[in-house]
Amino acid sequence: MEPLDQLLAHDAAWHPPRAEADAWIAEALRLSGPPSLLHEARWWQAREAARGGDWERVTALAGEGLGEPFSEREAVRLALLHALSGDLDEAAHVLAQAVQWRSGEELLARFAELCEAEGLPEAAARFRRFSGRGGSPPPSPAAP
Repeated sequence: MEPLDQLLAHDAAWHPPRAEADAWIAEALRLSGPPSLLHEARWWQAREAARGGDWERVTALAGEGLGEPFSEREAVRLALLHALSGDLDEAAHVLAQAVQWRSGEELLARFAELCEAEGLPEAAARFRRFSGRGGSPPPSPAAP
């Protein structure tokens, strides 16, 4: 297994091969931390649960945290889970918040690439349009 700092250097959507993920998850649970490793382990589990359609498990894992709260890493993961579920409007909402609060609009182009890599061509096309390549950005979140 690679050192934690190298693990965290991967993009937010990255996941290791299944056998390697199992070893990392076991290590994270055995040590009860550090929080960054627990976030990674929960992300891998949530992604796997989403691929299997276990949305109850996805929701529980997301509630425990898939990245540092309110970070771009967490936002990308939440948006990707929404895209996997088919809820592109909610994915756009999560990314609009991330762009508004802490990230640049280049996040939308990167997210389109992640969607393409995940085999989500409809989501990839939508976020490419939002990224400024022939379209408008996603709507800003409504004010409370």
